[in-house]
Amino acid sequence: MAIQQLKDEYEIQDEIGSGGMATVYKAVQKSLDRPVAIKQLKRSYHADEQIVRRFERESRVAASLQHENIVHIYDYWKKPTYAIVMEYVDGANLADVIEKTGALPVDVGIMISIQVCSALEYAHMRGLVHRDIKPSNIMIKRNGEVKLMDFGIAHTRHLDALTLPGTLIGTPAYMSPEQILGHPLDVRSDIFSLGIVLYEMFTGVKPFADDEKRPVTAKIVHDDFLAPRRVNGDIPRRLQWLIKKCLRKKPKRRYASMLEVERKLGKRLAGRTTKAASLQRISDCLVSRKVFEAAPEQETMIVPPAAKLSGRLKASIAAVTALIVLAAGAGLYYQRMRTDQATVRPPAAPATLPSAAGPPLSRPVETAPARLPAPLGQATGTAGTLSQPAPSTPPSSVEKRKEPTVEKKTATTKKKKKKKAPPPTTGMITPPPCA
Repeated sequence: MAIQQLKDEYEIQDEIGSGGMATVYKAVQKSLDRPVAIKQLKRSYHADEQIVRRFERESRVAASLQHENIVHIYDYWKKPTYAIVMEYVDGANLADVIEKTGALPVDVGIMISIQVCSALEYAHMRGLVHRDIKPSNIMIKRNGEVKLMDFGIAHTRHLDALTLPGTLIGTPAYMSPEQILGHPLDVRSDIFSLGIVLYEMFTGVKPFADDEKRPVTAKIVHDDFLAPRRVNGDIPRRLQWLIKKCLRKKPKRRYASMLEVERKLGKRLAGRTTKAASLQRISDCLVSRKVFEAAPEQETMIVPPAAKLSGRLKASIAAVTALIVLAAGAGLYYQRMRTDQATVRPPAAPATLPSAAGPPLSRPVETAPARLPAPLGQATGTAGTLSQPAPSTPPSSVEKRKEPTVEKKTATTKKKKKKKAPPPTTGMITPPPCA
């Protein structure tokens, strides 16, 4: 592509950064009227075949990754100079944020970390190991979105190895022990590097640093680090335990995947926020600390009212649930009381439930003169029939049901009279003579 065509399509506005091998410019793509970033390889490295191949690899690898938390690649060309056209991130990198603010609030740090984990998990699923996770490669937009960048030294079995034996590729202060020792790498190497980033983000300092006695690589391989809570007491214990597990020397003792790290971090925010609310929280925090200005209106996330009232909504749901439980308990109690009252009702009157098998003492004894002559075999006659009340049922059924009762009552009456020892002359009642 000729230089004139490049100028016609992209209008370079300003230089926004420069590194060891490349310079980054902010430009505008005229055909789409959108801001872009152009990463241009310095001319002094055009003759270095290995650096050129690494630059080309970065463009191909990043272009194959379509994720919301990874910087998108739009174009690449070799002439008149090696350059990559990528998404422009309007914000600041995490290294500058930590330098200006120191340790971040716990919730803001977790919200940023979850987005980084999501990007790395996506890259790991595609068979890529980033190998250069550090704060300067994590960009934060003014609207709170996080973007992972710089896949120039990403490793995969599908690409040729560009690292020469005995050389270190990456940033020493953020390397894993196996990366320093030249051992085979997998996703757990990125987990160790992320642990260093987490430690620095929540404490404001690195866990391993150079000094006059020992280099940082030797400390990473052999030395322990100061517990995060001893540097910043606001760090929760579970978060400290997560950071420590990420920074274990042996890969098999770390988390097995970036998804597991993301889920552990997400548990601290579960039910307390939404994606839009998290982005707004990140943006507000960094704007309040004067890291950058507020995002333009077209990029500002709209937070639904439900996200702001989530605490009140939870309290309302709990109150309604408590009322339902109390109402159900009152209903059960009332039903139980009615059941108990039904079981304690007094028995029916004896006249309505005549029974020959009932106990003899459960009914009052009727007048003896009307019933005693029958079992003695005396002639009943007119007086006997007149002394008994008119039955309400047929005589046959009354006789069958009342005969045993009369006998039992007679026997019982005799027993009672024996106990009271009445005079023998009053024990029997003489029937009237027959006319």
